[in-house]
Amino acid sequence: MARATIVKEIHCVAKDETGLLGRTISALALKNIFITHLIATTEGDQGHLRLIVSTNDFSKTKECIACFIPRIEEREVLVVEFENKTGTLAEVAKILGQNGIHVSSVYGTSSDGFKIVGIFSTEDNTKARDLINATGGRPGF
Repeated sequence: MARATIVKEIHCVAKDETGLLGRTISALALKNIFITHLIATTEGDQGHLRLIVSTNDFSKTKECIACFIPRIEEREVLVVEFENKTGTLAEVAKILGQNGIHVSSVYGTSSDGFKIVGIFSTEDNTKARDLINATGGRPGF
């Protein structure tokens, strides 16, 4: 069974350079900003950092990393929690596809062995959340 919520994600873009991730994460830690989800990638000479933090204070988060990161945006994403077993991600992806919801990105992890957390960026997060919660992540329900 899956459960979905909408949260804010912070998306950062900067010139890719050695040590940038460490400086950024350390600055957040110094301000007691707890990171719940994180992904960092590079494309060419650009570094991309996407994170979800425990505080809803976007301006506080932005303020403490703005000296390192020239472009910081707040975006809405869908956090989906589901059982850590074969096929559960497929069920969620199938629901979205069958209902014409385009997924532009997804990342996730399983840390406790019992659940998976997926972070989805879709063209309609509200509709996606409502469909997943109505079906519990089970197509045809």
